[in-house]
Amino acid sequence: MVVDTTPAVTVATTNGDANGHTTEVEDEDPLEAFMSGVKEEVKKVNAEDRKKFGLRMEDEQGEEEEENEEGGGAVEDELDATDLKPEDILALAAKKAKKKDVAIIDHSKVAYEPFRKEFYHEPPEIEEMDEDEVALLRLSLDGIKIRGQDCPKPITRWAHCGLPSVCLDVIKRLGYTAPTAIQAQAIPAIMSGRDVIGVAKTGSGKTIAFLLPLFRHIKDQRQLEPMEGPMAIVMTPTRELAVQIHRECKPFLKVLNLRAVCAYGGSPIKDQIAEMKKGAEIIVCTPGRMIDLLTANSGRVTNLRRVTYLVLDEADRMFDMGFEPQVMKIVNNIRPDRQTVLFSATFPKQMDSLARKILHRPLEITVGGRSVVAPEIEQIVEVRPEDTKFNRLLEILGQTYNEDPDSRTLIFVDRQEAADNLLRELMRKGYLVMSLHGGKDQVDRDSTIADFKSGVVPVVVATSVAARGLDVKQLKLVINYDAPNHMEDYVHRAGRTGRAGNKGTCVTFITPEQERYSVDIYRALEASKAKIPEELSAMANGFLEKVRSGKAHAAGSGFGGKGLDKLDKDRDTKMKAERTAYGEGDEPKPATTFEDEEGKPAGTASATPATKPTKDADLTFGDFKVEIKRGPAPDTSHGLLTASSSQAKLVRTQEEEQKAQNVLRNAEKAAKANPDDNALQMAWRGAQTAAARLAAQVRAMKLTMAAAGAGFEDLGKTKNPDATDFHAIIPINDYPQKARWKVTNKETMSQLIDMTGASVTNKGVYYEPGKEPPLEGPPKLHLLVESNEEYRVETAVREIKRLLVEASTAAIQAESRGPGGTVGRYSVV
Repeated sequence: MVVDTTPAVTVATTNGDANGHTTEVEDEDPLEAFMSGVKEEVKKVNAEDRKKFGLRMEDEQGEEEEENEEGGGAVEDELDATDLKPEDILALAAKKAKKKDVAIIDHSKVAYEPFRKEFYHEPPEIEEMDEDEVALLRLSLDGIKIRGQDCPKPITRWAHCGLPSVCLDVIKRLGYTAPTAIQAQAIPAIMSGRDVIGVAKTGSGKTIAFLLPLFRHIKDQRQLEPMEGPMAIVMTPTRELAVQIHRECKPFLKVLNLRAVCAYGGSPIKDQIAEMKKGAEIIVCTPGRMIDLLTANSGRVTNLRRVTYLVLDEADRMFDMGFEPQVMKIVNNIRPDRQTVLFSATFPKQMDSLARKILHRPLEITVGGRSVVAPEIEQIVEVRPEDTKFNRLLEILGQTYNEDPDSRTLIFVDRQEAADNLLRELMRKGYLVMSLHGGKDQVDRDSTIADFKSGVVPVVVATSVAARGLDVKQLKLVINYDAPNHMEDYVHRAGRTGRAGNKGTCVTFITPEQERYSVDIYRALEASKAKIPEELSAMANGFLEKVRSGKAHAAGSGFGGKGLDKLDKDRDTKMKAERTAYGEGDEPKPATTFEDEEGKPAGTASATPATKPTKDADLTFGDFKVEIKRGPAPDTSHGLLTASSSQAKLVRTQEEEQKAQNVLRNAEKAAKANPDDNALQMAWRGAQTAAARLAAQVRAMKLTMAAAGAGFEDLGKTKNPDATDFHAIIPINDYPQKARWKVTNKETMSQLIDMTGASVTNKGVYYEPGKEPPLEGPPKLHLLVESNEEYRVETAVREIKRLLVEASTAAIQAESRGPGGTVGRYSVV
């Protein structure tokens, strides 16, 4: 019998078998059949895309897993499943941060296009030069030294480079009359297809030395097709240097019909993704943001298949600042037969082994010594006590601006808050000053540099973030208000002045307590043949004597970076957080987890087996749950904060009472055994008094906690008219600094209030880890959430949790880009 189910699409057929049983057969729905065909077609297109762009099959599996997770029913949010102790916040953040990683590419399985990198042909006049003439030419060009075999001869005119005429026109328009020493030797070497390490003094034109071969390299290859990545990458350690290199590219880009993108952290990534999708042959970037772009949208934004030319500018500082893991991830993602160029003003010996990892038979070109201050810079070092430095600074500034009102001055300090403190003092003295450091927003940093270059602000106080690559034409004076802690840092700070052959002055203050830094400064002065003050010479020799006798430790070379002394500790903390996130930790997992509440897998006990999970069962902070209580909030101004802190105090007092009772029993036995001993009798009475006092304290604390827990229901008749019906107290004292700042700044508070309708107030003061507030003192830092409606309080608490996890994730990602770096925001008030 056939049953027609019109107008439904499905047709059911019922057949009878030999035994009289019936079986029902359901025909396939045409719509379902069409959709399954579409899905198969989508899979084929995705497979072709992956084959085209060289993505791994694991990525496809990962996407299928993501789709399964998305379609797998109601899955509880990880945020709800996390007990938000500081360690758990970091664990969840580490798990989120871990997902962003660059795919590992097996280059042997990728068919790369062939490319050419040898473009240089020696002009006849250069070819005719014999070895003695070449040696004399290199000597006249600031004493160029070469390490490596088969190095081309240096050029003497721009026409020898073999560049297009439009390029030569731009060079002429920019006023570059003849190649500088590093350009004369590096350009032919790079255009001959060799990997190059270029070491030259600051302001010597290193940027143009690698940009001109880069343009010739790109123009020899076929044009980019849609969705293809860049052909050349220029990586720098700081955002400011990336912006500067991008600016130097611009005059050439238009005439050569090329595009370049500048990508760095601190600016919106969506704008940079949009630029990358339009197509760009060149990307100037910092390592962290490059990894962000490579991992964005599962690697679909850009890729490195077309990259054949890689530049690491200020390479030593990039490794020095802890960027080696990120740099190596990017380098390993680029085809092995690429051309790689490293440039810097300083190149410590420890860099050699790292450089050899990513270079093939490199030529090392050194102009004027590996770590030497340019001879155009006058160097002055003054040994003086800390309390005289500011007055001396005012003298120097006054003298400078009396002689030349249009000059610029850059003052270096060692810490972010020191920069803001000195800024405040100079502003009080009437100077127009701004500060520049890593704690500033990127918009502020860009604005400060623009104002400094244009002369709106003649004086800038900065940390070493500005010591690399910053080029200001009118900068005639650099003052090291805090002495640099290694030789390379000193060379780069001094190199901000005296650029492109101009004269400049570098003044350095060093205190007697900073004798460990005197040796590097002494060596820098000695290497550049500058005058060495007798006080500095005596200080350096005295410190070396202490080192020989074992009374002091020598300062580091700077390779390792400021703050990297605690790198091992930071890595251990991060690894512990990641182990906890992936269930490999040596500490027991929190009892209340996602599986506990939803699935209850075998062998897992719920934290509250007798309690049915409720909507607020996830509001767990630290060692206790944030309870949304009925009634007005208690007064937390004198230590009454939460059940947890009160409970801890009660436990400590009960322990003291128990000890007092033991002492009392022992004193009673001794007194009864010796009734004539007055000393024992007095000890017994003293023990009775102490025990009674502690017992009274325990009773009082229990009564106080009971009153707080009761929600003050008995006080309804005398209720404060401003009091609310519901409140919650969220402790935030023990969370990471970035998370504390995120949930307590005014902007976040305003957004929380607008979004939830609850009142959110910042209460208490910050106590360092391990410290407890005094009994009558202010409590630990916490947030008080209040409202007349319970759901508003609950919404606010959940939003605060989300913000804490987001801020911790950002902190871990920042740490992975630049481990050991200084974290913090400072503003002048």
